[in-house]
Amino acid sequence: MSETTESSSLAEVPEVSVTTVIESIPDAVIIAEFSSNEIVAANDAAAALFDCRTEDLVGLDRRELHPGTDTEAYEEAFHRGFENNKVERLADGSPLYIETRRGERTPVEINAQRIEAGEQLLVLGVFRDISTRIERENQLRQTTSRLNTLVDATPFPVAVLDLDGTIQMWNQAAEQTFGYAAEELVGSQYPFFVDDDQFAALFERITDGETLAGYETVHRARDGSRIDVEIYARPLYEDGEMTGIIGSAIDITDRKRRSQQLDVLHRLLRHNLRNKLTVIQGYASMLRADPSADGETIQEMTEKILAATGELSELSAHAVASRTLGAASNSARTTLPTLLTDLRDVDASVADGTVTVPTVDDTVAISEPLCEALSRLLTHSLDYMETPTVDLTVDVRDSYVALDIRGEAALLAGGDAELIRNGTETDLRHGSGLDVARTYLTVTGLGGDILLLDDEQAPHSLRVEIPRLDAV
Repeated sequence: MSETTESSSLAEVPEVSVTTVIESIPDAVIIAEFSSNEIVAANDAAAALFDCRTEDLVGLDRRELHPGTDTEAYEEAFHRGFENNKVERLADGSPLYIETRRGERTPVEINAQRIEAGEQLLVLGVFRDISTRIERENQLRQTTSRLNTLVDATPFPVAVLDLDGTIQMWNQAAEQTFGYAAEELVGSQYPFFVDDDQFAALFERITDGETLAGYETVHRARDGSRIDVEIYARPLYEDGEMTGIIGSAIDITDRKRRSQQLDVLHRLLRHNLRNKLTVIQGYASMLRADPSADGETIQEMTEKILAATGELSELSAHAVASRTLGAASNSARTTLPTLLTDLRDVDASVADGTVTVPTVDDTVAISEPLCEALSRLLTHSLDYMETPTVDLTVDVRDSYVALDIRGEAALLAGGDAELIRNGTETDLRHGSGLDVARTYLTVTGLGGDILLLDDEQAPHSLRVEIPRLDAV
């Protein structure tokens, strides 16, 4: 079939008859006068397509070959065919049909071009029956519709990406988990990996034919919270050719957080219970060994015992609170300037402490429990440092706030740093109390995170990532 839009000339090959030319083409061919639209020639394949004799087609208006219900749409397709050579759809995307002499409709693809025969300008149209293709497209559309229904009903987040990493499908469970509606994401790049390089590496592995099963990583939801996910993904193939990727990122945050909290609380309870019981037993033994001790000594020992039991009670209460801590979006709200004011007040509460806190005009909404938790963390760091000088910087991002804390010396003891780095505290390297553990469990329980920064310019630094509630 010709791929040129310029007029051809049959006069250039006078020894070859029109009939010989069109009969050599296996598809149905119709030739009509350009000005009058009258059909002047047709081959046997055209007669078969229109279910009639060739002489029945000659003399007809070419416009009679199509259904008469939408003449203007077919004329628009006819003229579009001259520009693109091939046309198979009307402007609204529906198939282009011919109508047989018996009134039956057949979807076709038409290649059209102008030809010159002497001084006569003709239109040559080559018609190809695409019924099989249309049927296959309809079957694919039905299958896709069923697949979409199935995927949408799946209780796990599911996304389909093309080979460029662009989201093609996004189900309801994914909307609920990550906070983005399908219409917001379809057609855009997959945006949830905290580390873009990690996404690129995993995407390459899958497009190389690998299947991911149970790969654990972290996604960031629309509200800024970090979500621990388990990824299952594999390539999609159509007719043996890779066309994209289908994957599920299952939220395992509660499972990991519960396991992590239980691990941390178990270690802290065991450690502090042992220490405080030792204190209680020690002072109780001293009281029993020296019943004649003066009243001041007895009072001092009693206060030590009461303080130890009070700390154990506090730890027990925090263990209960940690189990009931809800998501950031469900907690009481406050604003970022309020948090910074609370942190600025820590300066006055710590002897010789110096805390540089920036002023932020942006009234960003955050979870209220974070104010107490971060004030506790900052106070703990200042108390731990020999030179309690700390600078804070704030970076307000689309879905979360990054609060960087930098000191002139280490901000945390070894056991506390281990807790922040790995989410666990070793038996041999404990911190100096519950402040860091309580803050860590509060921040992570509300969808945030605390990170030790690897910054050569500021080696004694940590970052607190706080979900923005106004980003929901």
